[in-house]
Amino acid sequence: MKSLTMLTLPCAARLLLAAIRTTVCATACIAIGPITAAHAEPITATPPTALRVSRTLAPAPKGVVDLKFGDMFKRPVGPAGLELTEQLRALAGQRVRVVGHMATAEEATPGLLVLSPLPVSLGDEDEKLVDDLPPNAIFVHLSAAHQRVALPNFGGLLQLTGTLEIGQQEEADGHTSHFRLRLDDATSRLLARAAARVAARAPQRLASSAHTH
Repeated sequence: MKSLTMLTLPCAARLLLAAIRTTVCATACIAIGPITAAHAEPITATPPTALRVSRTLAPAPKGVVDLKFGDMFKRPVGPAGLELTEQLRALAGQRVRVVGHMATAEEATPGLLVLSPLPVSLGDEDEKLVDDLPPNAIFVHLSAAHQRVALPNFGGLLQLTGTLEIGQQEEADGHTSHFRLRLDDATSRLLARAAARVAARAPQRLASSAHTH
């Protein structure tokens, strides 16, 4: 795993567009309150109550540090491009809590979701280098016991706690991640149970749709 002092991406154009998006949305990235941007895909599932964020956020559990998307890169962006903050580098390997939106995907990758400061959509197989992911997107991995769980698209703000990893890594969905969150088993179990409930209701929804058409 490569450690990062400055983020470098293979596609210069994508980095420039992402940097502009991050700068324009700086206020939204810092705040953890409601964000008004719309989802590119319809919401298909409600997240577990314990992981849902409404207007207020309880203090982080003991031993856990809140990490805000707006605190990940130095601002303003200088000639060297996007640079990691000292705060972010110090949190590598530590337990952190992140609040963000799950990036919607047409097809789920088992054991994986992507957390973003804004509602975005993941590109399909041919669009991974030009999709809407901001540079501070965090790839979230479920615990080992739940690696085969395919998650639905959860709507709204999620609060997820896990161990932060920094460094370039190829992901199972074809993306290259620079930031990862390894969820603990309890959080992974909550997501897996929610996914199971959605899967159990899927045949009923398909039958209802067929009936109305």
